Amino acid sequence: MATGEENYDIDALTEKLKAFALTQTKSAAKMDSKTVGKVCKECWPKALQTRVDSSVFPKVMDKTTKSISLENKEQIRKFISEAAIQYDDIKEKSKDFKKHEKFLAEKIIESQLGIKKTEVSKTGAIDRLTDTSKYTGSHKERFDEAGKGKGVEGRVDKVDQSGYVGNYKGQGTYDEKH
Repeated sequence: MATGEENYDIDALTEKLKAFALTQTKSAAKMDSKTVGKVCKECWPKALQTRVDSSVFPKVMDKTTKSISLENKEQIRKFISEAAIQYDDIKEKSKDFKKHEKFLAEKIIESQLGIKKTEVSKTGAIDRLTDTSKYTGSHKERFDEAGKGKGVEGRVDKVDQSGYVGNYKGQGTYDEKH
């Protein structure tokens, strides 16, 4: 820990915020409102997100640059402190701000900021792709009732010359029977 004031690692918090800011704004020196909102969305409870955007960020930001300087640890401390006050107001109303500061700071430090979470489908969407009940026309002919592909036979275009258009052009079987 940098000083005895906070009960969280301000250096680790600063480095995490700088790394995230670099991915969002191409500058590790500051966080704008949009970046702060993304940090809140990824790390903190939903009820706190709107309060940070409307109350905390305007109090803490530098008025000329409209951002939080990540070089200024005092400004980062103030950001966490103000967020802890809002968190206490939403959650517990216990006035134990130091506990909330530690909780909020550690949520950021432990998070995987900026790393997108993807889930791999268990079925790989094969069930949707081979469900013949949802296909019409030429797609339906490519699969049998079990959903298995018919191979080359399913891809060959079958010329159907029955019906009135074929008969009209003299290609159908209607004229031959009558």
